Amino acid sequence: MKRNKLVWLLILLLGVVYVAAGLSRISFNIDILRLLPTHLPQVKGLSLFLKNFAQQDELIVTVDALDAELAKSTAVRLAGMLRSHKELVKNAVEESPWESNPASMSEFLTFLILNQPQEGMREIKQRLSPQQAAATLQKTMEDIQSSESPAEILAMGYDPYRIFSSFSAMGLPVESAGSEFSSTDGKFRVIYVRAAKTFGNYKETDAWIHEIKSLCDKSVEGKGISLGYTGEPAFVAEISTGMQGDMVSSAFITIGLISLIFWLCYGRFTPLFWLVLMLHVIFLLSLATAGLFLNELTVVGAGFASVMIGLSVDYGYFIYQRSLTHHGTARSLQRECLRNIAWTSGTTAAAFFALNLSSLPGLSQLGNMVGLGVCVGVIVMLGLFAPLASSFRKTSAAPMGSRLDSLFASGRLARVGELVTMAMVLLLLGALVVIGPPGSDFSASTFRPRKSESQAALEKMYSRLQDDRGMLSLLVSGKDDGEVLQRLRNVQCILDEAARKGSAGHILSPLPLWPDAERQKANLPLLCALSQELPRLKSTLKQQGFTDDAFMLTESVLGHANVWTNSPSPIWPSTSASEWILRRVARHQDGNHLALGVVEPTPGREEELIRSLQGEGVYLVSWGSLGAELKQTLPRETIRVAAGLLAGLLLILAFALRNVRALLLFVLTTTLVLACLAGAMTLLGMKWGFFNLAAVLLLLGTGTDYSILMLLAFQRNGGDAAKARRELGVVIFLCCLSAATGFGTLAWAGNMGLATLGKTCALGLVIDGLISLFLLPRACSFFWGKRPSAA
Repeated sequence: MKRNKLVWLLILLLGVVYVAAGLSRISFNIDILRLLPTHLPQVKGLSLFLKNFAQQDELIVTVDALDAELAKSTAVRLAGMLRSHKELVKNAVEESPWESNPASMSEFLTFLILNQPQEGMREIKQRLSPQQAAATLQKTMEDIQSSESPAEILAMGYDPYRIFSSFSAMGLPVESAGSEFSSTDGKFRVIYVRAAKTFGNYKETDAWIHEIKSLCDKSVEGKGISLGYTGEPAFVAEISTGMQGDMVSSAFITIGLISLIFWLCYGRFTPLFWLVLMLHVIFLLSLATAGLFLNELTVVGAGFASVMIGLSVDYGYFIYQRSLTHHGTARSLQRECLRNIAWTSGTTAAAFFALNLSSLPGLSQLGNMVGLGVCVGVIVMLGLFAPLASSFRKTSAAPMGSRLDSLFASGRLARVGELVTMAMVLLLLGALVVIGPPGSDFSASTFRPRKSESQAALEKMYSRLQDDRGMLSLLVSGKDDGEVLQRLRNVQCILDEAARKGSAGHILSPLPLWPDAERQKANLPLLCALSQELPRLKSTLKQQGFTDDAFMLTESVLGHANVWTNSPSPIWPSTSASEWILRRVARHQDGNHLALGVVEPTPGREEELIRSLQGEGVYLVSWGSLGAELKQTLPRETIRVAAGLLAGLLLILAFALRNVRALLLFVLTTTLVLACLAGAMTLLGMKWGFFNLAAVLLLLGTGTDYSILMLLAFQRNGGDAAKARRELGVVIFLCCLSAATGFGTLAWAGNMGLATLGKTCALGLVIDGLISLFLLPRACSFFWGKRPSAA
């Protein structure tokens, strides 16, 4: 006895260590692109964009005030306060660096001069020559006196020699209306806050966000000020914590509803207690196994924790129901249940593990997660719950049957059920034929949280600043600076042709901001020569009535040329102002060479523009174009995988049923369920999307269990449909209700994709359960007929 206790204690300790080790390795990845096929150009391009230009450590704080002065003073105060917290914030920027310090732009302007064609350099040299310098300054003075634009006056005051006139599109050191920091009316301001350290996980990100919010809320005084928080860290914290809440709440709600269903059906506390305990064990072991053997959990994998519970309880229900009429030992009960559970769990696990054949990483992880849960559920239920279920009958003096036994033994229920189910099938198929199949939605909105403060703040930024949601991001990559430059030149030619043909509107190319080593090598000596003439240029400027401040930027720009004389080629600017400009335009370190631009497509010609530019190392992407690409590829991928799954299921069932008619009935039932599901979605206004298509594969792996159980029971009872229904009516009812509950709890998930998937699967399971319970036995009697009993 002591030895047995020690063995069980050792097993318990090993289990605790196993669970702790597995759970400690789990980290939720919220990158939705990890769910999609990596070979698609839009996925590749957007992955590069998010990895390199999404600013993983930069929180955006928005300030919306009643007037411009209040908005600006609040933004300045908040930024200063945040900068004082060095333990939290590396930097907080509320205005462009050149607004407060125009000279900080000098290095970047020198960089632009070095990259221009030699004709432009010769024009600058001519403008600053002894013969033309005075005339250049006189023309600038006349333009300042006649101009009515404060921005133009300020710009010419900083650049009296007009060295940077060719770079007006790049932005001069003036506070222009409608920048990335302020709205046109000045009432909406933005602060860019960089974290002091890199975040290790989403919990650290969420904690940092809460500290920043607390500091900002305390610093805002008076009414009429509204703060918002968005950016990559805000989305990470919001989605990750939402996923965690969805998983925990869904799992607990599922267990609670399963407990209620069991109690209403059997009215016994002891088996309910042990069943719920087994479900907790399965839940923890499955998550721990996933943590140990899967690289990461995405939103799909995390969301299916409740599904594992809904599937595992099926085996518990079946074991307990069979134990009520079983008079043998615990081992004989295990053997008896194994024959049925092996086929259903085998087909389910095989179906889910076969999802690894898909090119969709999200489906592969879904398959692994649920497949592992099914295997763990079978082992726990057969190994632990079956012996317990066998002992319940021996220790109970109360009647052991289910409260539903008499109901499912009733011929009246069978007739009513057949009529109701047939009416449902006709209604749904009629809707499918008359109204048509469901529409589709593969937009990025299907991946977002149902309610998102971060998204709301981002939408406000779009409405108050510059709305670039209709623009396409142009990414050009290469193994080094030279390869990127060559590809940018080729892309520029294509873009110019597209603009000429009318397929592209506004174009912001990164080519002027990418270093050209040959031009730099040719222009640097000319610029160094001009720097030697600074005394003459300054003297001429004073003679024409300009102050020393007007020469400060020109002097600083020309001075940078001497600093770069011995720099390695190509030259990149390195000051904070330069890095601020280039942070969303270029990457050029650690073997990562990327340039980013923006292209506005002509409405209706987006695909044409993408096809003309797409090539090796060149991506023209947006969330909208990703949706269009998924709309074309995902349905074909789903059909291909579904056909493979169905073929695998038929191969397994061929060994279990050994009857061609039974196999045909299985195919007919499965086809009817999917057709009715499409009709139900049409009636309810639901659309197909990434998650809905995954529901088809889930139904093939879970809902088919009901028809398999019924076909096996029909065969075992010699073709007696009524007897097969009496034997499995309660089991299929409970299994269907529990699995639908597991999926249905996802309907309240914060992530809209998971919520839609939960609704679709719950709906499909109910349809599958009704057809398998009421129409399949009738079809078996009609097409299959009486057979010798296998029992």
